[in-house]
Amino acid sequence: MSFRVLAGMPNSEAEMVLAARFEELDTADLVATRPTTSALIDAAGEFPDLDVVLVHQDLGPAPVFDAIRDLSHRHPQLAILLVSTTMDPDTFTGAMEAGARGVLSEDSGIAELEARVSKAAEWSRTLRRHLESASLDLPASGVRGRIVTVSGAKGGVGTTTCAVHLAMTAAAAGRVVCLVDLDLQTGDLPAFLNLRHRRSISDLVDAGDDISPGMLSETLYVDPRGPHVLLAPEHGERGEDVDARAARRILSALRSRYELVVVDCGSTMNEATAMAVELADTATVTVTPDVPAMRGAQRLMAMWERLQIRPQDSVFSLITRHSRKNEVQPDFLRQLLGTRVLRTPVPANYRALEPGENNGDPAKVTDEALRKAFARLAAELDLLNPPEHGAGGAQAGAPVPPGGMGTPPPPPVAPHDGSPSTRDVSGFLNATMTESASASVDGRRPGSGTPGPGGPGGFGV
Repeated sequence: MSFRVLAGMPNSEAEMVLAARFEELDTADLVATRPTTSALIDAAGEFPDLDVVLVHQDLGPAPVFDAIRDLSHRHPQLAILLVSTTMDPDTFTGAMEAGARGVLSEDSGIAELEARVSKAAEWSRTLRRHLESASLDLPASGVRGRIVTVSGAKGGVGTTTCAVHLAMTAAAAGRVVCLVDLDLQTGDLPAFLNLRHRRSISDLVDAGDDISPGMLSETLYVDPRGPHVLLAPEHGERGEDVDARAARRILSALRSRYELVVVDCGSTMNEATAMAVELADTATVTVTPDVPAMRGAQRLMAMWERLQIRPQDSVFSLITRHSRKNEVQPDFLRQLLGTRVLRTPVPANYRALEPGENNGDPAKVTDEALRKAFARLAAELDLLNPPEHGAGGAQAGAPVPPGGMGTPPPPPVAPHDGSPSTRDVSGFLNATMTESASASVDGRRPGSGTPGPGGPGGFGV
């Protein structure tokens, strides 16, 4: 099989010269050329089984070293060669620091071109084989990854923000994390993470029952900040292709290769999100402390129970947009929902979230209260520890409550009977809501469930 090469050439003359040279090679095929850095980066995700990318020094409009750095981050298995008009030490140093495998002179002959491309391609295939073989089988201990779903009671309650920051926090703690966007019509992880990637979950739908590590590596975006990302389709109508069977196969394949799979289910239930919630080891619902969101959460969890997707007592509520000034406090919300509530509040600090969301970089959220809140939440959900033996096999109706047994970033969160406590430890709450206030929202008593002794908090966007 010939090596497959993609090239970025700044003009038609350079493109024709390169194409003529490749026509004389038996060991490599030039599959495509692109005239700009942005088109080249996009094309690297369009062609399967690429081995080498040639990037001309004069390619624009973006600086060529920035383009190489972007390519190497998005596709670490590709060998990148800089085609240069100069062969000085500064060029070599810049290319190596950006992530290139070498520098090729623009006027190289056929023999040198073949030798350099072949050597780079062999490195690329060796790395790909190593990555695939390393993830083909489960560890000898039989440990499987955990799936955690984050669903919204309604739109605008901070579901994607929570999913992103939980995944980032777990990755920063050393976990091997995959972040999945199952908000198939309106998923916006590219905006939250400032990424561009042509592949999405819909590319795995037709893979059959055998989703190989190679397929995953070609489809996932490798975020240099930590988690790998599986995007929703760029065009919302393609989301209909991801049915329950496809979702089960894809999530099962991810679970076998990642310690943690965080799934953003959005606020609309469909076949794919229903399957994700059913498969999940931990299912959470984000809800703001207001009547529309609380009723939305009730409807969603009641629907899961009616359809035998997941019983209500195995769902954890993550309250968002929390403030001690809110009319509805978490302890009342816990009683109304009749479900377990994560004890960690995430403050309603909109301004502090803006730098991360406007720049597509969660690391720019530097507010200490928010950072501590997500660290506590990750610890409560047991996202900071490696999966234990036998993890990753939850069945609907048999919840696996978060353990919270790890040692999270400060301040620490203590374990509590193997599941999140409903006792307020946040310091944000005032006195417990009175019984009369608990019945004041819609004039009736709270429904099913046996409430515990306290309440939590949250945030929202």
